[in-house]
Amino acid sequence: MNRVRALIPSVADGIAAPVPLGIYSVAIVTTLVVTNQIFNVGSTVGFALSGLAATGGRFVLWQAVGSVFGLGAQVTFAGLVRYLSLSLANAIGIGLAFVSAQVFAAFFLFHESFSPAQWLGTGLVFAGILCMAFGR
Repeated sequence: MNRVRALIPSVADGIAAPVPLGIYSVAIVTTLVVTNQIFNVGSTVGFALSGLAATGGRFVLWQAVGSVFGLGAQVTFAGLVRYLSLSLANAIGIGLAFVSAQVFAAFFLFHESFSPAQWLGTGLVFAGILCMAFGR
């Protein structure tokens, strides 16, 4: 038990303060948000295609593709946390990724039909993300 208490402060000692947002940082955050969404959609598509694979080899291939995109999503998320609060980075990295996956992967790439209730739910998630982002 004492070892755990000693571990937390030692981990916290290595944490850098968030970088204040300036014009240069806004460009970096915008780039991180866009690439994070691309990686999230790519990961979703890769894993979805692995589920639809007809052979074991294709399954493994699409799992690898999804994993590479997933790694990119995690790396860009870490970059977002460097410039934004954790709650805002979560809203972007998880919430906005849900919206991106619904719209770009499911609707545009896989041509899945959406009921009005599903569109409303997706819009409500997006509105919630905006509230988290601009509600400070």
